[in-house]
Amino acid sequence: MDVEILENWNAVSALESEWNPLLEASRANTIFLTWEWISSWMASDGRRRSPFVVCIRSASRELVGVAPFYLSTLRLGRTIPYRTLRILADTATGAEYADWIVRPDVEQEVTRAIAGALAGARSCWDCLWMPNVAGWTGATERVMEQCQHRALLSRSRPCEFGALALPDTMDAYVRSLSSNKRQQLRGEMRRISGRQGVRVHRCETVDQIPRFLDALFDLHYRRWKTRGEKGSFLRRPQLVEFYKQFVPLALAKDWLWLFALEDEGEVKAVQLGYVYNDVFHQIQEGFDPEYVKGVGNVLRAHVIEACIEAGVRTFDFLGEMSEHKRRWRAQERTGSDLFIGLQKLKNRLLFSAGIWPTGRLLRPAL
Repeated sequence: MDVEILENWNAVSALESEWNPLLEASRANTIFLTWEWISSWMASDGRRRSPFVVCIRSASRELVGVAPFYLSTLRLGRTIPYRTLRILADTATGAEYADWIVRPDVEQEVTRAIAGALAGARSCWDCLWMPNVAGWTGATERVMEQCQHRALLSRSRPCEFGALALPDTMDAYVRSLSSNKRQQLRGEMRRISGRQGVRVHRCETVDQIPRFLDALFDLHYRRWKTRGEKGSFLRRPQLVEFYKQFVPLALAKDWLWLFALEDEGEVKAVQLGYVYNDVFHQIQEGFDPEYVKGVGNVLRAHVIEACIEAGVRTFDFLGEMSEHKRRWRAQERTGSDLFIGLQKLKNRLLFSAGIWPTGRLLRPAL
């Protein structure tokens, strides 16, 4: 195995032709690790950061493994800096399911080589933070086993995801809902879908994208404003730029499922998702809080029906399970947050105290 750590964006960009074929062959295969997702983040936010991409090649120079990291800084108590490795495109995108991309027939050797490369580069980093790792792909075990083999400090904690296994027909899905949810949805459908001038349609051409996205940003903001909050797009303008970069690429790959519900030509609700590997990933939504109550639910039902008709097998609500998702018949799936560190004094203090990068003590440097 030949190991190389790429620390400039030109070298990372040179992997473009090899990236997706390796990803599609791996157990890490998810839209959030595709080259299109990574390169859109590079263009919108990533190039102000420093890459630290571990590449493993076979004796024949074939790419067999990638640990797609970049370097960031966390501060303990706003004073002590920790150079922290994170997965490319894990911020300001909505990405989940962090993983190392490894060809399955050499999985153990390659993950061992990645962990060895990390241990050997101890002067470059302190900690490694991988939240929202899928628990059903073996990712947690692959990463933790090899890091522990290299005597790295490591901790994991469970995190929740919600996903709906779709039946063969919409009628079967509606029957599976609780009687209260079924009655509620049917009432909302009658009040909204039955209105003259209401239609649901999908973004199908590049020239339609700006109108759909502008409506999404506006409706999302208006919805959260009623709660006294800013919403994702106002808090993170990099997310807006990422969507503008990625959505056209997703449309070209036939991944984009961007729907709007209009009444007399005025957009009242928008739902953005992507279908990848027969899974619909629900990414973002917005609706007019001053319109008829339940418009967001009605649009989601239309999207679920479109998924069923297209043969999509799973509606993925992504991270954090909630009662709202359960009412849509989502089932809980368990994943992990992984926090790994080198054997250094300041890391021992950090790990022994049970501090995670999601609390008030250890936070991203400004």
